[in-house]
Amino acid sequence: MMNGFLQTKREGLIQISLILGILICLNWLADSFIIRLDLTDDKQYTLSKASKDIAGSVMNPITVEAYFSDGLPPQLAQVQRQFRDFLDEYGAYSGGNVEYTFVNPNASEEDEGKTQQKGIQPLMIDVRERDQVSQKRVYLGAIFKYGEKQEVIPYIQPGAAMEYTISSTIKRLIATSKPSLGIYSGAGSASLEEMQQLAQTLSQQYTLEPIAGLDTTDVPATIEVLLVIRPKEQLSNNELLAIDQHIMRGGKVVFAVNRVNTLIQQSQANLLNTGIETLLAGYKTPINGDLLRDVNSNTIGVRQQRGMFQYVNQVRYPYLPLISNFGDHPISKGLESVMLNFTSTLDLTLADTSVTVTGLAFSSERSGTSRGVFNINPFQEWKDDQFTERNLPVAALVEGQFNSAFANSDSISAPMKRSSKTAFVVIADGDLVVNGTGQEAQMMPEDNINLVANAVDYLADDTGLLTLRTKSVSNRPLDNVDESTKMMIKYFNVFAPILLVIFYGLFRMQRRKKQRRNWLEKGI
Repeated sequence: MMNGFLQTKREGLIQISLILGILICLNWLADSFIIRLDLTDDKQYTLSKASKDIAGSVMNPITVEAYFSDGLPPQLAQVQRQFRDFLDEYGAYSGGNVEYTFVNPNASEEDEGKTQQKGIQPLMIDVRERDQVSQKRVYLGAIFKYGEKQEVIPYIQPGAAMEYTISSTIKRLIATSKPSLGIYSGAGSASLEEMQQLAQTLSQQYTLEPIAGLDTTDVPATIEVLLVIRPKEQLSNNELLAIDQHIMRGGKVVFAVNRVNTLIQQSQANLLNTGIETLLAGYKTPINGDLLRDVNSNTIGVRQQRGMFQYVNQVRYPYLPLISNFGDHPISKGLESVMLNFTSTLDLTLADTSVTVTGLAFSSERSGTSRGVFNINPFQEWKDDQFTERNLPVAALVEGQFNSAFANSDSISAPMKRSSKTAFVVIADGDLVVNGTGQEAQMMPEDNINLVANAVDYLADDTGLLTLRTKSVSNRPLDNVDESTKMMIKYFNVFAPILLVIFYGLFRMQRRKKQRRNWLEKGI
């Protein structure tokens, strides 16, 4: 009997030793390698190849001072954990060259003051304590330092593209120079001041240069991508030739142009000729002379009279389509909704077989077009037979080799008549990223900015980071369930662990009884 007991004791000690050994090994592996299970659809919590490459290119130490308040509510505490986890991964893939420290700015008023002086902005949140709600200042920011350079992230927004924020920040720090983007400023085109959101986004990665005087000069060879946004007037032949020859030399362009000029107050609309449509037609990807209408649309405020009173009524307006149908391409991947304003459609059926045309954005399943005489009166009655078309393209990427738009011109001599391999993006709405100025300035939807910024990133061959800009945390609630199902799940969560413990105890007891019977039968 005693021998059996001692044998069992030895087996128990061996099992305990094995478990301890496994735990020690697991701890060593956890310290040595970053291993996390990411079950999200788009791997929101896993470093992309682009981020790993950026981390691997860090040759000198980058220090991160993370300013997060203690005692954050669960949602914000999750942001802190996610930020720390990402920094751990960057540290691992950089060979330890990304280091961080976490600081509590709320430790004292002096610490708060110093934190704000460094550019970290507080966020006011409601805190419930003892059945009372009060406001508290909290901080979720960081400062990245690399040698004498530093980048400040004033506020890390919950649910935002955190990986893109970190990767782009590190890339800017280690970069020796920024690529140059040209912003065409002639013919009444939108200026940088009129595109504040886009300018702020692009200026983080690029140097923005207004381009004027194309009547007498070429587009500078240093320009990676030229942006032609909402010209209102006719470009001269020399200006059109300069843009054409930029493409012939392998330069990239983003065209965002209006084909129809509209005056909503007067309910008037007419075709707009700037010359850009001639260029695009020469590349066999013309913008049609039409207006898109879509059932999936934004509303417009219209002033109405009722008796002695005037009021503004919000009515759905099909000429302000909300685009949520996107092509499968890095430029448009991850976008949710782009709001367009009197957009036209593209004809993508004429392109040469030598080029690749990829549709980026399309109308919904219930859409249509107006041609010739445009009735844009918001009070008109809309009928079902006006929305019988579907998937009409409004934005596209065109890649390949192009013949000059002036190759067969008798009046204009094109020095280069055939391009090297290049690409351009065309969007049939020139106003999608125009904020305006003064009292008429307005915020544009984030995805409007993302569409153009993604196009620039792709054309500038920065294809790694652009996929991260729209990689954010999405709220995907569980499907609604009835009350009986909820109660069943509730009681299962409460009693299932208890029952498992009981069943395991009974199993162990029966096993011990059987073991003792065997010992007695063997006379141990």
